[in-house]
Amino acid sequence: MRLTAFSDVSLRTMMLLVGVESGSRLTTQQIAEAIDSPYHHVTKAVARLRSLGLVDAARGRSGGVAITPAGGRETVGRLLRELEGDQPMVECEAADGACPLDSSCRLRAALGKAREAFYAALDDIVVSDLPHARQMGPVMLSLGLTVSQGETTPQLP
Repeated sequence: MRLTAFSDVSLRTMMLLVGVESGSRLTTQQIAEAIDSPYHHVTKAVARLRSLGLVDAARGRSGGVAITPAGGRETVGRLLRELEGDQPMVECEAADGACPLDSSCRLRAALGKAREAFYAALDDIVVSDLPHARQMGPVMLSLGLTVSQGETTPQLP
């Protein structure tokens, strides 16, 4: 199964926000630079994550984006179910898809089970467990933040 670019950007955004010190906020521009994604894509991802209650976003001088407590507890499987929805894996699953073999097709049901098995395999992975200091260190430094020795969460300078 292949994730959409939107889900990829959303997951990277969540991982980044979980990795910053609690109470810290990042601008959408900082997020875009840190995860190497276009600003426009990140703004759409942040808007969707905000609508799901997983991030808090505020405009203005003291604004920015921060992970919510619910966002830190979210599982990757549930998040992907929300972001991906029932994206068709093959054309015949789409609302406007057509297949001459459509009558009593068993493939569609098998693909649906496979998709759910994929999500279920990610249901035990909590977003907040993903980032670690070695992974996040270079990204945080590029944002002007530092990572304390032995810490799993970055600290502000």
